[in-house]
Amino acid sequence: MVTESHKAKRALRQTMKTRLSNLDEQTITKQSETAQELILSLPQYESARRVCFYLSMPTGEAQTDLLVRNALTAGKQVFVPYLHSTPQAEGSKGKGKVMEMLRLESVDDYEGLVRDGWGIPSLSQGSVDGRENAEGGRGIAPAYEDEHKSAGGLDMIVVPGVAFDAEMSRLGHGAGYYDRYLTRTCGGDMRKKPFLVGLCLAAQVVAEDQIVMSEWDWRVDAVVVGDGRLLQLQASA
Repeated sequence: MVTESHKAKRALRQTMKTRLSNLDEQTITKQSETAQELILSLPQYESARRVCFYLSMPTGEAQTDLLVRNALTAGKQVFVPYLHSTPQAEGSKGKGKVMEMLRLESVDDYEGLVRDGWGIPSLSQGSVDGRENAEGGRGIAPAYEDEHKSAGGLDMIVVPGVAFDAEMSRLGHGAGYYDRYLTRTCGGDMRKKPFLVGLCLAAQVVAEDQIVMSEWDWRVDAVVVGDGRLLQLQASA
């Protein structure tokens, strides 16, 4: 059943797709550099030991290359998304796929990634089993047992989005990968939630009444924008 909220989200995604298609490569590159530098200056990034970044498409969204390289060089533990199919997820919003966060070992490891059909640097299937899972264990079967809780988890996740607003609302691409990952790993008393940073271009910031948030959608803690803005909710007195 297609609800009114689904229709609103679909319409906004189409609007943003058109808006982003009008941005030239130079604008995206410049704004990406500005936003990434701002993230690098955040105290939450400076204190983070275990960080996760989305690996960006070559066009149409804020880039993350500088963040990945800086974190690896600084000795932080860097994790990136990996999608895989599971029978349990069949028929879900994610069309049978689940997202895990797996570790990159070095800058050389990062530079050796092969781009997929979207142009996104991607972990090879053959390397997955040997990679640390952010939730403990290795590969695509995270270890959620109590003894792994102190060792696993993430301090910060930089998330992509189609649109963000000043109320920390986020409109994703529609598959629900990040929302389901956060619910699975941080829902209830599983773990402390990582600091969530939305990274976007200036054209992706919309008015506060444009993003419809469903009950399963997660808000971010901060939005870093390509024009140099840092959006965060003001703490109440």
